[in-house]
Amino acid sequence: MHSLIRYIREKGMKQLIHVIYQYKFDLILQKLLLFFLKRKPLGDIIIIESHNDFDSNGGAFYDYLIKNGYNKKYKIVWLVKNCLPKELPENVKAYSLFTPSLKKNYYICRAKYLTADCEVTGKVRNEQVSLYLTHGAFSLKNSHGRINIPESVDYILIPSEYTRGFQEKQYNPFSSTKMVVLGFPVHDMLFSELANEIQKITSKEHRKVIIWMPTFRKGGGYNRNDSNIELPLGIPVLENEKQYDELNKYLKQLDILLIIKMHPMQEKSSIKISDKSNILVLRGEDVKRLGINTYQLLKETDALISDYSSISFDYLLLNKPIAYVFSDLAEYKNGLISDAPEELMAGFIINNFMELLDFIDGISSSTDEYNEKRAELRNRIFEFCDGNSAKRLVDFLDL
Repeated sequence: MHSLIRYIREKGMKQLIHVIYQYKFDLILQKLLLFFLKRKPLGDIIIIESHNDFDSNGGAFYDYLIKNGYNKKYKIVWLVKNCLPKELPENVKAYSLFTPSLKKNYYICRAKYLTADCEVTGKVRNEQVSLYLTHGAFSLKNSHGRINIPESVDYILIPSEYTRGFQEKQYNPFSSTKMVVLGFPVHDMLFSELANEIQKITSKEHRKVIIWMPTFRKGGGYNRNDSNIELPLGIPVLENEKQYDELNKYLKQLDILLIIKMHPMQEKSSIKISDKSNILVLRGEDVKRLGINTYQLLKETDALISDYSSISFDYLLLNKPIAYVFSDLAEYKNGLISDAPEELMAGFIINNFMELLDFIDGISSSTDEYNEKRAELRNRIFEFCDGNSAKRLVDFLDL
């Protein structure tokens, strides 16, 4: 009772009702359904959830299943957070993750496999197989307490044995024995053919393209704030509109395009930047509207600017220059996973505006002093660098 009162004081009654509606009703429906289905064998059903619907590891796993005809044997059921798709391939269904549904819960109760990138659907029958695919390979930021993996999960994907020690500190205490090294399906896209994703954003051509992907700091729909400060423009380093204009002017002078892709969960009102001649800002809704595949877009860029995000590790697989923005590290609440983060980095560190320009200048002149260090770090972080991770997952599950 005391914990309930404390929760209401901290989150409010509205949030409590919201949580009950989104989660508790489904649990009640599952219990009712199990009363009638407990003697019925599991069906050839695969449940999939991903970071921002049809993306990340869940999306890449799904793409592989469809491409190779697994939907002819298995019914694939998507649990989506945004709008339900109007059209889906044969034997594929989609239901709202957060809206109670009898049909959705029927499939959950009968599914052989439950997969998730973020919101894990708990097993309701012991014979089911549950996998946490994750929505980030590995990251510098400390996520302990932010990732909820139910004990019923059977397997957790990790990129290598090297990362096991770091990741078991991030997850629940029981997680180490459940970790399996198969590679991440989403990384298969980094080994695929170019798909001209940049043409979905602009028809102009530039001498170089840099992508900047800041990690999540504020938003998520539940008042989460990972920073002790409000960034003036919603992204680090840039302190005012004048600097933003100077950045665009410098990029134009060098004929470089900068794509700033905001985290899809970042609070919209905190983003105070907009498109300019040589800067394009992509929000989560823009990515959906334009049908942009982030990982295929990464392939078409010449360098990455990030910070504590897992994307900086993903980008290692492309062996291209990386910069890490650390200008607001002192105010970043979560901290980092290591006291020696330099051992997990292989690139330029940006602490201020002038260092941002220095990095851009280096990309313009094709200066790359971290080539060997990137290769060494990549081989530590990733056991597989071959584009076959979805196939390994399918083989592991014996689909």
